[in-house]
Amino acid sequence: MSAERRVVVTPEALELHERAFVIDLHTDSLIVARMLGRDLSRRHRPPAGFRPWMLHVDVPRLKEGGVNALFFGVVTHPWPHGAYRRALRNLAYGKYVIEKNSESLALATTPAGIEAANRSGRIAVLFGVEGMHMLSGRLDRIEELYDQGVRYITLAHFSSNRFAVTSASRSGAGARLNSLGASAVEAMNALGMMIDVAHVHTGLIADVCRLSDRPVIVSHGATQALRPTFRNLSDEDISSVAGTGGVIGIIYASEWLGGHSGPVLLDAVVDHADHIKRLVGVDHIALGSDWDGFIATPQGMRDATDLPALTQLFLDRGYVHEEVEKVLGGNFMRVFRANCGEPG
Repeated sequence: MSAERRVVVTPEALELHERAFVIDLHTDSLIVARMLGRDLSRRHRPPAGFRPWMLHVDVPRLKEGGVNALFFGVVTHPWPHGAYRRALRNLAYGKYVIEKNSESLALATTPAGIEAANRSGRIAVLFGVEGMHMLSGRLDRIEELYDQGVRYITLAHFSSNRFAVTSASRSGAGARLNSLGASAVEAMNALGMMIDVAHVHTGLIADVCRLSDRPVIVSHGATQALRPTFRNLSDEDISSVAGTGGVIGIIYASEWLGGHSGPVLLDAVVDHADHIKRLVGVDHIALGSDWDGFIATPQGMRDATDLPALTQLFLDRGYVHEEVEKVLGGNFMRVFRANCGEPG
């Protein structure tokens, strides 16, 4: 942990953290491992100071942090040409990593799969595709990615595509979900694949949530009320997602939590969760770290080993045990079951 901020984790918080299902909706650690040639089975020391990739995640630190399941993001360059092939290569690499670490990791595609992995003492790994540019314009590739094990697709990333407009668009005022994007929502609903509206333009979020007949997720995000920026969610966005029964994974990126006005403490994650709780209730809060996604983390969250400190801060803020368990993973499991049709 940072010398400027140390959260003292009590036995109560540690016992709760170890008992809970801890699930992270989005990490970019897979692409980092591939590009830097890192072996995720080994513990890696993060570099001093901020670097584009902080190496927040590896198998030993996931275990130490009490992580039960996480999504590896499938990330490619926004050029649509060849993006689908690049996505398949990243998925193949992810499956190679899981197989290489089969004593510690297990591929999961259902809530029952997550539970089975944990009963065997392994961390469940799932895949989420970050941006529909990876469909290279073809709707049928949603089902192909589902068959490859992908369980959510983000409609857009930092660039717009044929299906959706990104929140980063400077010309997206008045943007709405087009017919191709609507067809994608319907196809994902039919498959039981989760729809992710992280990075998506606000006008489309409302449209997607009205159209979807299953809970919608934000895999990694924060609130505009506390940090006004294109990347974060308005109160209307939050209400739209909650109206579907969905969840918002709170990101750990200092830039989106508190900006550049001074050190951002880990407490900021709970601040954003508090705002969502006041607005729509605790049932719509989850965790979506964005570890290794070109982010600097708040003081007190150096890497995955510091997750128990976040549990402590939720308790310190007055969340009862049941609420903390919902935030750490229970809410997501409910949403995942609702999407894939498994009984609760």
